[in-house]
Amino acid sequence: MVARAVSSRRLSSVGSISLKPLRILFRGCKTVLKNLSGALQGDNFRGELYHVYMFEAGMLKRWRYRKHEQATDYSGLGLSALVAKLLANRGVHDVEQAQSFLNPKMTQLHDPELLPNISRAASRMSQAVRDNQPIVIYGDYDVDGITASSILWHTLRLAGAHVRTYVPHRIEEGYGINCQAVTAMCEADPLIISVDCGITAIEPAAIAKAKGVDLIITDHHEMDADNLPDAYAIVHPRLPGSEYPFGDLCGAGVAFKLAWQFARVHNGSNRLPKIYRELMIQQMSLAALGTIADIVPLIDENRVITAFGLGQIKHTDLIGLNALIDASRLRDEKIDAYHVGFVLGPRLNACGRMGHAKDAVHLLTDATADEAGDIAEFLTEENDHRRVIEKKIADQAASQVIDKGYEHTDHRAIVVASENWHPGVVGIVASRLVGKFSRPAIVLNIEGDQAHGSARSVEGVDVHDALQHCKEYLTSFGGHAMAAGLRLPVDKLDAFREAFIAYVNQKLSPDDLCSIVNIDADCTLKDLTLDQIKQIERMAPFGPHNPKPMLCVRNVQLDRPPMFMGQTGKHLRLSLRQGDQYQNAVAFNMADLADNLPAGVMLDVVFEPKTNTWQGRTSVDMMVKDIRVSEK
Repeated sequence: MVARAVSSRRLSSVGSISLKPLRILFRGCKTVLKNLSGALQGDNFRGELYHVYMFEAGMLKRWRYRKHEQATDYSGLGLSALVAKLLANRGVHDVEQAQSFLNPKMTQLHDPELLPNISRAASRMSQAVRDNQPIVIYGDYDVDGITASSILWHTLRLAGAHVRTYVPHRIEEGYGINCQAVTAMCEADPLIISVDCGITAIEPAAIAKAKGVDLIITDHHEMDADNLPDAYAIVHPRLPGSEYPFGDLCGAGVAFKLAWQFARVHNGSNRLPKIYRELMIQQMSLAALGTIADIVPLIDENRVITAFGLGQIKHTDLIGLNALIDASRLRDEKIDAYHVGFVLGPRLNACGRMGHAKDAVHLLTDATADEAGDIAEFLTEENDHRRVIEKKIADQAASQVIDKGYEHTDHRAIVVASENWHPGVVGIVASRLVGKFSRPAIVLNIEGDQAHGSARSVEGVDVHDALQHCKEYLTSFGGHAMAAGLRLPVDKLDAFREAFIAYVNQKLSPDDLCSIVNIDADCTLKDLTLDQIKQIERMAPFGPHNPKPMLCVRNVQLDRPPMFMGQTGKHLRLSLRQGDQYQNAVAFNMADLADNLPAGVMLDVVFEPKTNTWQGRTSVDMMVKDIRVSEK
């Protein structure tokens, strides 16, 4: 790949703009010079620069091309060259892989028996059902934990179990299994099963064992392999010595596999009775909700779970899920990963953020039709309330970052705290800060002498490893590479901030502190046929490790001045022309760029291709991610 030149003409020609693109430009030049120097000194320089990657400057972001893998000839699959390139960029390198990727099948799910300790856990569950022993499902309060709890509850109830669920209060009890709750549960001599939590529950596991109560832990979060809880069984895809083929299941995925294995064991056959098969298919929708909401890689069997779960979600017999769909006004929509991440998921999460997640679990388990409708509407109201509070706190947190100088390049991580921030939304606020300042962010609520909150990260920084490096200042922490929770004494906050920033400063350079849009390939407006875009949409569901395809069209003319869209005029509609080809494009939240986009200007546009159906007519849409004035 030959390095692309960067010119200041594309910035100066658009008139008065912010200095941010200029900073991007100079960083891009610095990057290409560094790479060019290295390439010239190498042994393989033959007049072309291979794998020299640089950032081009857009008006809002840096542009980076994904590493272009050699596209395979998918003969017989009827795929265009552009789709072949998109598949190759996602690690799909032969016809067999392409067929599996584009046509997920339930036979691609891995045998649950391969999960460590799952057979032992399933046998103990079956024994509890036969003995009519009480079973308590202890789940986390987020979407992943709520759906995981619901999956096990439905499966055990079908088997006739005496089962109930327990969800800790986010604010009063915090994340994970807590000692007080376990001590109270043990009074009834139950079997306790954790879902989406427990891998760090050393003390609670010891309490259960001392009281003669069996604890089964199912989890997917990061662990200290040398210091695991002493539980009856730990089911986790990445336990030391695990031979499970896929380590990135979410909590609901692990619960789904445990439910499947329990049904096998309890019925004495790997071929499930029809009633269990139908239930497991129904519950793939719950597993899909947890998988998408927990932002795990949407590849391998996560892709299968998500594709099938979303495909039949509107045909579910689950009362609460139907009520949630109706309350979200999605009955007439084709529900995809976007709707889970930004419509359904936030409603389920809102209950746990603003109050107690037990209502959301009740919705997806034993709620009647009338109860389900009321709860679903209540969750919608709670979500609206959450959004108001979140915006207020996000504005305050951003102001604190700027007031204290945390946005400077010598602070390549953010740690902010306040006594006035609702602990239920600090994780979302942390995500907002990451988006605004392009660096890892930790947002903490202070209560008395303790601070607790959430961390969110960026590409290149494993935030769990970062917290592990700073653990001497922390009371507790847990999570994974991109998100984590933590608690620490207030008097150690300043020292922790310094240590955390110092660690991240070693992982990121000042050049990394900018939003990046990753481009898959260049194309022309003629490439944007309806058939082409429908082929691209076969690659859905999109998410981590299978991102939405981003294309770039260069040297297109803005046919007329931008049109403002939306009630507040924050969005733009652009009419683009290339030769005799015309195409509409939508640029959300880019109204500030309108004055720099006169009719006739030549543009380069990075966009997500989509289809749009309106009044029975389907057309191609370009969802603009960034834009700039062309060099030519």
